[in-house]
Amino acid sequence: MSLTGRNSFNKMKSKKENISAGASKAVGGSVWEERMGGGEMVLQRIRRELDQLSERQQMVAKYILAEYEQAAFFTAARLAEASNVSEATVVRFANRMGYSRYSQLQEDLRDAVRGKLSQMDRLRRTGDLKSHSTMMQTVIRSMQTDIRSIEQTLVNLQEGELREIVGRIARARRVYVAGTHSEYGIACYFASTLCWIRDQVYLLDESHNPTFDAVADGSREDVIVALSFPPYPAATVRLLEAAVNRGVWGVAITDSPQSPIAKRSRYSLFPRDEKLFFADNSAPTVSLLSVILALVSSQDYQGSSARLRNQQRYWEEMGFYHQEKG
Repeated sequence: MSLTGRNSFNKMKSKKENISAGASKAVGGSVWEERMGGGEMVLQRIRRELDQLSERQQMVAKYILAEYEQAAFFTAARLAEASNVSEATVVRFANRMGYSRYSQLQEDLRDAVRGKLSQMDRLRRTGDLKSHSTMMQTVIRSMQTDIRSIEQTLVNLQEGELREIVGRIARARRVYVAGTHSEYGIACYFASTLCWIRDQVYLLDESHNPTFDAVADGSREDVIVALSFPPYPAATVRLLEAAVNRGVWGVAITDSPQSPIAKRSRYSLFPRDEKLFFADNSAPTVSLLSVILALVSSQDYQGSSARLRNQQRYWEEMGFYHQEKG
């Protein structure tokens, strides 16, 4: 790896250690190690301990069990209102379930509904914002979620696996990129930007796009980067399977090891995908892909620079960028 590449990895490692330390200080351990077991586990725990709770806490528990798809996205105050208890009771309930903060309980509840809500379900929840949030409260909540999700994505990265993925993408004969439905725009961004620094990049979809047939010539010299989040589009899984069956190295950008594309890939990275609204939260995924692009360029800085300079000359010749006259 070049000196630039090593410096990039070292800076990332330092940042990750700082965030991990902060998370450990806040909740007594790694963000990922201290999670209480995730979505379905929290519901099982509530059912198991229901009879041991106080009368007021049982009201919170029963509401969550009956309406967890809604409760997962309530603030503590909103959940208290829905359960007919005080906000302090909701906080004590979260503590009783083993969480130091209500937000940790909320995160596990969101894991329970991850992938189960359709875009229409999420749109209905978005419509409910008018009743419980001002416009700026919604903006602040959304952007704070993005920041937290990016930090959690960083904490969850495995440096060795990331290093291998970056090296594979840099050295591959061909790089295929697959992403459909909600992930198509992100796949376009990654593939088109990767084209600036290396050749033989193919954006795949199941339409009549000419690149669709490129996988037919796939081999062990190639890599496919597949992006998919719940609910997982079948087209992305099919494209990945077709490539992997030809020996292509699979890289999954997805939400968990249980994802269908993670199960079919050699390597996987897991951006935190927290869906607040009907549209997916793409900030952590785009942030991760941007870093991968930078690291790939550092593997062959001279080659990347030469290709980008050539692209720049072409754009200038074509008058690609607007310039005001006068």
